[in-house]
Amino acid sequence: MAEFKKIRTKKKSTYALEQIVDAIRRGVYRAGDRLPPEREMAEQMGVSRPSMREAISALQLVGILESRPGDGTYVLRNLTNFEEEYRARLLLEQSESLEEAFEARRVLEESVVRLACRKATPRDLQAIVEALAQMRRAAEAQDFEEFTAANHRFHQAIAAATHNSLVLRALEPLLEVLRQQLPRRLREKFYQEDSRKFEETYELHRRIYEAIACRDAARAVRGMRRHFELLERDLEMAD
Repeated sequence: MAEFKKIRTKKKSTYALEQIVDAIRRGVYRAGDRLPPEREMAEQMGVSRPSMREAISALQLVGILESRPGDGTYVLRNLTNFEEEYRARLLLEQSESLEEAFEARRVLEESVVRLACRKATPRDLQAIVEALAQMRRAAEAQDFEEFTAANHRFHQAIAAATHNSLVLRALEPLLEVLRQQLPRRLREKFYQEDSRKFEETYELHRRIYEAIACRDAARAVRGMRRHFELLERDLEMAD
């Protein structure tokens, strides 16, 4: 039995987390201090904005940092042990990259929606529209949990409309990424910062459904592409 394990390359978000934690430990930033803007820190460290957001969100979840909408990110406490840092690292290492998940989904779902336009049955369309109605109700209530569940159901219903089991099996793990604690926290933050995202996201999904119902593959693909462009915009959004 082998005594050692292969060394894994760290995620860039882990490197970003380490640098933030190190700056707090060295007293560069103390409890109550505001960190530089995300964009500035990302540029200094040579990482993407999404990677920086993942690092900051992990530190927020364990209570080291606090995000104050419209004001910035603040240090909540000085670090006296390694427990909080360990928990934050664990969150990052156990979560898939949201940026990579969206990239993979964009490639796959543009093909999925094209196939759904060709093969969807009336029953399939009914399943999609039911998920859309659930999204509408959740958007009106600004209920993030229900909206996320309905969104998941909507994309599952489109994949089911392809009547291809391999497509379903390929897409499901990518959808599940969004259910992980850290990616879920990141997305929830987007909606908390701008409640108009509920309506914007719903409207995009409504247009995708209408294109599928009309068997307009080109319009459906454009709608799905626009959907992921806005997701990428959210990942790169300013402080």
